[in-house]
Amino acid sequence: MRKGRYCVVGVLAAIGCSAVGQQPVSGRNPMDSISQLPAYRAAHDTIPLLPVSRIDSLPMAERTAWREYVRRSELRRAADTADMNAELRSVGRSVGRSAMVRAPYVAGFEITKAMTPAWFATDSVRRLADNILTFQAPNGGWSKHVDFAQHPRAPGESYFSESAQWQWISTIDNGATTSEMWFLALADSVRPDARYRSAFLRGLEYLLAAQFPNGCWPQVWPLAGSYHDAATFNDDATTNVMQLLQEVAAGRFPYASTEQRARARSSLDAGVECVLRAQVKVDGKLTVWGQQHDPLTLEPTSARSYELTSLSAQESVNIMRFLMRLPSPSPLIVASVNAAADWFKANSLSDYTYDAASGLHESPGAGPIWARMYEIGTNRPIFSDRNGVKLYDWRQLKDRRRGYGWYTYAPVSALRDYEKWSRAHANARVGSSTRAVRRS
Repeated sequence: MRKGRYCVVGVLAAIGCSAVGQQPVSGRNPMDSISQLPAYRAAHDTIPLLPVSRIDSLPMAERTAWREYVRRSELRRAADTADMNAELRSVGRSVGRSAMVRAPYVAGFEITKAMTPAWFATDSVRRLADNILTFQAPNGGWSKHVDFAQHPRAPGESYFSESAQWQWISTIDNGATTSEMWFLALADSVRPDARYRSAFLRGLEYLLAAQFPNGCWPQVWPLAGSYHDAATFNDDATTNVMQLLQEVAAGRFPYASTEQRARARSSLDAGVECVLRAQVKVDGKLTVWGQQHDPLTLEPTSARSYELTSLSAQESVNIMRFLMRLPSPSPLIVASVNAAADWFKANSLSDYTYDAASGLHESPGAGPIWARMYEIGTNRPIFSDRNGVKLYDWRQLKDRRRGYGWYTYAPVSALRDYEKWSRAHANARVGSSTRAVRRS
């Protein structure tokens, strides 16, 4: 899981960034030990979300759009696989190896405020950026947890670092693809390089191609099955994409054509619409969002085995922040933000402190703090180990007590920003003619 965030608005100037992310730091692949745990399941939720039977039950217009989307995904996956197979045949002839080897592992890769223009002007950054180019998949995206500082990708080397299997080849999870695009854009702004601009635009085409017909994004594209095909807000995946599209549409990247900027704007509008539709209603009242939502119904759904169907404070607060940054918000957006803020105010916790290293501690007078996940309908904090059993007490966790952010302080500053924002939009009202927002 990512621990920080990277600056987006105004990032090309590398000035005024207030959030600190995690620098690329090499390390042992934690999957080597995690996969040995008795409760570990690589794909806990194997229920297909986009089978032909579900798509064929849709109204004709939606059915046609989803069939075409899945067809494009299958064609793209086949092309990516063929490209790798060609590499492996070439490698096999020279060194006698016929299978991929996994990429070098790194805990995280993000843009941080330490990455100043002077830093981007160094030769070490040039080498890093050149390596990033080599790990861009044929489809235009990037994988996650790859240590680009180690070496350029070799023929037959996977784009993914946690296994040598064909998985996570391109994704928006953990800031992947969007982080690499921002990095290359920053590198190009300091030391112009046509290769960086070309790779950025290929990444843009990847994001546009990966978007669902309803406007949201899957975690992995081409589609990988299971929870990877859900509309993904987890780890701010969709929010990261929309932030980047907002900058493209605003003309922050002069090498994006007029047509590409217009497509980015259309994609962003569709993304916002999908986010609004996905906001969960309970007993007729808007609340917040889950980590992942069913791609067709937009109902909240589970992600990994310990990420149960829930309302998520961590992901929802950053959706709320993004909506507050939109210029001239519609009445629907204002209603969405107001409802989310009300939910955060009603579901804060007191008398606890939390940090990822040592966990939860009782501390009278401390707070407010929020659990990452809340049970839909009761708003009780919920937790789970890798066995998927719902718990109501963090102290009952065993194999997932550490290494996952079960609580967050992020709504504190977001609610401060909201107070000013709400005064500026106090007169916005949702008229009777607006469409209904999807219920949970």
